[in-house]
Amino acid sequence: MSEFKPQESINPWDEGDYRIYGVAIRSPSGGFWPAYSIDRIHGIPGTPVQIVATHEIRTRVFDSEELAKAMGVSHGVHRVRERGGLDN
Repeated sequence: MSEFKPQESINPWDEGDYRIYGVAIRSPSGGFWPAYSIDRIHGIPGTPVQIVATHEIRTRVFDSEELAKAMGVSHGVHRVRERGGLDN
């Protein structure tokens, strides 16, 4: 996997016990891939705890960094709501 450098995160989104951060990752072909990371902020001792490291979504490249970040949050919220791979 190639190295990537996340751009600064968009304002985080709280969803229940979790906080989702949307980030944009510059695509080698130009534009930005959406990405997200998820922290558990309630419900277990020692919070916050990162439970999903920065996860990029390479399905679509966006011209706008802000739109890529917003899409990253959207993907992260969906993952939390579906409980996809989250340790509970």
